[in-house]
Amino acid sequence: MKTEELVDYAQSGIAEALALVVERYHNMVIKISNQFFGTWAEKSDIIQNGYVGLLKAVYYYKTEKEANFTTFAWTNINSEIKSFLTYLNRKKNKILSDSLSYDYSFSDDSDIEEGSYYISEASESYEHSYDQYYLYNKTLTIIGEEISDEEMKIFDLYSQNYSYSEIAEIVGVKTKKVDNTIQKCRKKFKSIYDKENEYLEIIDKWFKED
Repeated sequence: MKTEELVDYAQSGIAEALALVVERYHNMVIKISNQFFGTWAEKSDIIQNGYVGLLKAVYYYKTEKEANFTTFAWTNINSEIKSFLTYLNRKKNKILSDSLSYDYSFSDDSDIEEGSYYISEASESYEHSYDQYYLYNKTLTIIGEEISDEEMKIFDLYSQNYSYSEIAEIVGVKTKKVDNTIQKCRKKFKSIYDKENEYLEIIDKWFKED
């Protein structure tokens, strides 16, 4: 069966098809991973991120847009590993990454209000083998590409425990603007974080089974 057909089945939720794609591209993940070295990264961490890139390639692949899956997979695997190593080497967004830890206990928008989030040191419940702050950093990087500089500044100040009124005064906006921005960013953070974490959990499961 052609890889593109397997990918189509995998996107439909057929686990066996996804497993076959992963098996078929195992050597590619290892080959690309072996091209990289990170001072603070274990080889297994690099390989795990390579698999995350492969998994994303499966779910994001569009036959009508991409020439073939192999090229698309290579690009995604390479990009995911580079993103991980860039984080480790440069520690971008360190202030935000070190301060954010979200409690996703709310069930709907009515539960979201000022003070409803718990911001502290990174959650001890995080079990992935590599630096737990990477997931926060990566989520924030993605958010930064989707919101304005002003919104990011508001969210940055919020993560540092400034009050709504203090943020409004510093940025020069109304408190309502601060509130709306924080709600927007928190929802985006949760959505992106949960999706990225889902990929990692799938890969972790595969590694444990092996």
